[in-house]
Amino acid sequence: MTSITALAPLSSPRYRPLFLAMVLAIFGQGAWNLYLAMQVLELGADPPTLAGVVMWSGVGLLAASLPAGVVADRLSKKGILVAVLVVNAVAAGVVSGLATMGAAQYWLLGLSALIVGASTAFFFPAYTALVPLLVEEEQLMAVNGLEGATRPVVGQALAPALTGAVIGATTPPAGGLLIALSLAAGAVLAARLPAVGPPDTNAAPQHPFRDLAEGFTYVLRTRWVRSSVLFAAVMGLVTTGVLEVLLPVLLRDGHENGAAVYGAVLAALGVGGLVGSLIAGGMEAPRRFLPVMVGVWALACVPLALPAWTLNPWIIGAGLMLYGAGIGVGMVIWGTVLQAHVPLDMLGRVASLDFFVSIAFMPLSVGLVGAVSATVAPGALFVAAGMVPLALAGVLALAGQLRSDEPHAA
Repeated sequence: MTSITALAPLSSPRYRPLFLAMVLAIFGQGAWNLYLAMQVLELGADPPTLAGVVMWSGVGLLAASLPAGVVADRLSKKGILVAVLVVNAVAAGVVSGLATMGAAQYWLLGLSALIVGASTAFFFPAYTALVPLLVEEEQLMAVNGLEGATRPVVGQALAPALTGAVIGATTPPAGGLLIALSLAAGAVLAARLPAVGPPDTNAAPQHPFRDLAEGFTYVLRTRWVRSSVLFAAVMGLVTTGVLEVLLPVLLRDGHENGAAVYGAVLAALGVGGLVGSLIAGGMEAPRRFLPVMVGVWALACVPLALPAWTLNPWIIGAGLMLYGAGIGVGMVIWGTVLQAHVPLDMLGRVASLDFFVSIAFMPLSVGLVGAVSATVAPGALFVAAGMVPLALAGVLALAGQLRSDEPHAA
């Protein structure tokens, strides 16, 4: 198999509209998070009120993530993408319009957050299941590399920066209008996608819960999926809280301008993710993907132990860059293997189950760190973040759960 460069899929007229629609969807998601907070604060909200509104985005995202996989496997994936982008564009446009007229209220912003969160949950299971229908298998690594690179650049950097600049120069509703226009453009692009993979109209419909149960059964019975999801869940549990709770506190207390230092080291993490995704996107998928992927993830977590010994921002930033690069490489491999080896009629459900586990463990990790940080030394929690994934990888290897390089081995 010849090496495929990371940008090669963009030459495909079948994939290019999907990529651009995905970019605009990620832009809208990143911009919405900032816009919603600014619009709530514009009404004079205090921190508890702000949290009470913003939390509904997460509630909607979590509640809809499992049904989203069932829908992606049953209905037109192209239609789902168009519907998500239209719903979110309308929500952003209506809220910004009402805010311009002075009619925005907390309950309305909370409702819009719930709608946008729930709608967004349907996008990526459908996107994930649509990709292998539009591109050749040898290009899947490159496609996932592009997606992995887009998230930090567009979602975490460009979208907040541009939306913040627009809001700063005008008013918050202008940011909402920018989001609505961007998502509307994404819907137009998604509507231009070829109609591929129509639902099997001859198959007898099943109850949605049975469809969902089949997805759970596939994950539990398929060793490479089961081991990957288990490892990713534990990794998220031990790393998210220390990065989002402990690290900003330590840097704030240890540096005169702690907020800027924290922002800088997070930027290093994003750069690492970008570089890792692009590097992986230019590679071929490893045949022994499971030990490679889990091994890269486990080794990438080791630098998270550094704050236990030093608060030097250069050292921490370098460590987070390595962490981001390793996570990026592993995510590209994971996305590629899912799209190449999970049955197409099951792919939406498996992708949504993976997404559900990931987002469910993130708030749990934050809450757990907050609960134990008063009694457990911060250094011990950073060491756990760095070493637990490595130890788990060793346990899985010794238990024979990383041996198989055959995707369908149980």
